[in-house]
Amino acid sequence: MEQTSKPQPSSATANACEIVRTIAAGEPQEIGGYQVCDTLTEGQSWVAVAPAERRVVLKTLDDDCLWKGQLHPSIKDRLGRVRELAHTGVANLYGVERDGNLVYLVWEFVAGQTLEDYAASAGCGQRDFCKMAREMVLSLETLHARGIVHGAIKSSNVIVVDGGRSAVLTHVSPWLYTEPRGDVDDLLELLDNLLDMRGEGAGTLGRLLAEAREKGFTLRQISARLGGLIESREPAESLVVEEGEKKLAKRIQRRSLAGAVGMALVGLGIFAGVWFWSGGRTAKAATPAVAPSSAFEPAIRSSARAVRSPAPTVLPTPMPVKSPVSMR
Repeated sequence: MEQTSKPQPSSATANACEIVRTIAAGEPQEIGGYQVCDTLTEGQSWVAVAPAERRVVLKTLDDDCLWKGQLHPSIKDRLGRVRELAHTGVANLYGVERDGNLVYLVWEFVAGQTLEDYAASAGCGQRDFCKMAREMVLSLETLHARGIVHGAIKSSNVIVVDGGRSAVLTHVSPWLYTEPRGDVDDLLELLDNLLDMRGEGAGTLGRLLAEAREKGFTLRQISARLGGLIESREPAESLVVEEGEKKLAKRIQRRSLAGAVGMALVGLGIFAGVWFWSGGRTAKAATPAVAPSSAFEPAIRSSARAVRSPAPTVLPTPMPVKSPVSMR
């Protein structure tokens, strides 16, 4: 962007505006009493300093949001709910102001890095990236619980503060959106693109995002799964980065081998048990145990007494033969 010279502001304003002035040619240098310090998007948004030495972001409001020169009632209601929202993960909306024909929103200025810059930095580890993703999910949950759809989830609207302490969503769109699923899809796409930029699209988090898109995960489900990755005891490099599919294949192979060995040992134990049990039963049936003789003597004696010799055969006594009677 081209820099233009400008008369120096007052000392109070100069102290508050610590960043280098990078105002493009043709851009306003003062809007409604705010001293413009930097151009974010030409003709649309600027970093400025309020009279109270507070840096803010000024963002123009489209003409379609106006009705008869005033805020459309539905837009006014939406912005009112955003302004009343008090959440550390969402930038504050201070109000809507006008300077001539220019109507603009006054947002809190959040100092930090955009999510893309943070993701590309050396200080962003894999667990750190998961934490920032979860911060975004929790902030979106808060917005949706209030009936507010962000409508503008992109890297430039996510600011990472204090070197990764937290992530703040900025510039909620004034337009009316009624489908919260749009925010979820935009979030998944943003994270996918950043993972590809980091060369980690095939890792654990990449597979989680693909599953979330395929199964239609809610924000609550995505938050729970991200929390599991953050609290995982696995080495940090295994959370997001997998060296192709080799590492996963080796892990599956090791687990399969361990399972096969375990099953073989169980089978061997069962076979040995069955063999031992059936072999003992057969031996007992084939060879009766011999008890001490004293134990069997009474039984032998009682058996001897019970057996009697057969009774002698008694033949019938022959009838005496008388001599024949004389017939004389």
